[in-house]
Amino acid sequence: MNAIIKVAKREIERIASSKIYLFLLFILPVTLFVFLAYIFMTGVVRDIPVAVCNLDNSELSRTFINMIETTGSMKIVKYTESETSLKNEFLNGNIYAGFYIPSGFETDIKSGKSSSVVVYNNTTNLITGNTILKDAATFIKTFSAGVLLKKIRSKGIVEEQAMNIVNPVKIDSRPLYNPNYNYLNYLVPGLIPVMLQMIIMLLSAILISSEFSGNSLISLFEAGENKVYAIIIGKSIPHLIVYISSVFLVLGILYPFFKIEISGSVVTLFLFFVLFISACFFYGLMISCFSKNYLQTTEISLFLNTPAFIFSGFIFPLWAMPAPHTWFAQLMPFTHFIDGYLKLGVMGAAVSSAMPQILRLSVFVVIPILVIYVFLLIHKKKILSNTEREYVIDRGEAADV
Repeated sequence: MNAIIKVAKREIERIASSKIYLFLLFILPVTLFVFLAYIFMTGVVRDIPVAVCNLDNSELSRTFINMIETTGSMKIVKYTESETSLKNEFLNGNIYAGFYIPSGFETDIKSGKSSSVVVYNNTTNLITGNTILKDAATFIKTFSAGVLLKKIRSKGIVEEQAMNIVNPVKIDSRPLYNPNYNYLNYLVPGLIPVMLQMIIMLLSAILISSEFSGNSLISLFEAGENKVYAIIIGKSIPHLIVYISSVFLVLGILYPFFKIEISGSVVTLFLFFVLFISACFFYGLMISCFSKNYLQTTEISLFLNTPAFIFSGFIFPLWAMPAPHTWFAQLMPFTHFIDGYLKLGVMGAAVSSAMPQILRLSVFVVIPILVIYVFLLIHKKKILSNTEREYVIDRGEAADV
């Protein structure tokens, strides 16, 4: 126990001596969360600027335009006189969507002919593009149903029969887990863990390699009284305490402050987070054993973490990616964490449903610890053998004297 405490104190002194390390360890994770949460605080995209070209100028076309404003997601900022000028508004960057109502719109409808409204949609941004497509399809369907209902009523058909004719198949849509399509609940809980993974792995990837670079490995073993387990535990405790505190701050204070929803047990989710950051830490610590140059271990960590968010399956289904990408994704703790997080924190599922993810993250803890233990054990033997050799040489020199 005394050896563990001495190694932990030594590690705390090393942390306190580096301002950059303190910034990355304490300030950056919380700052990133607040920054990202503030960006997506509105949750849903509102008042997307759109333009309208109304060549009909009839009562029916004006009713259609009013329905655009009632969606809440779109705001008419421009009225144009031609289809060409409508398209130019996209090039000027003034709008994200445009509605073109042709002349004879009302006349065609009243005479029983079909008419069309052209919806121009800028899909370079998938968020605004999908929102416009979804809301435009909804209110155009409502508008068309209203026109048809009015015609049927004029023929003397009763209300209930008219509604059945207009809407013979009713859609009962029930969005699950994020019914309001809130981007705060969707993106931020995914972005924060992947950034935590990157920070933790980058920092832990230099913990042992820096001992070689600084020629301080012998002092590390001296502090740990040559006990490998004491070195691993003593080095890990200060860092894990800080990371666990960050998770507690995020889930206990920042989540409620920004009203990010958690459907399942907060305690269970907290423990799952602890498992995740432990997996990231020991994974990075294992990487730190691969080279005596901490710059090389940093490069390895960056190589693994840079595509982690893309390959995790969070923004694009993992099963739809090429096989090499899915294999690479399995090497990252975040891939398994985000699946478990969605089950425990978003779907409110039981712990048993996330057991595959829990077991996989546990592998990221157990295997690295074994590798680190063997690595330190080998170097312990080297240090002891060198020490004995130096002792023999010193005795021999003393005897000669």
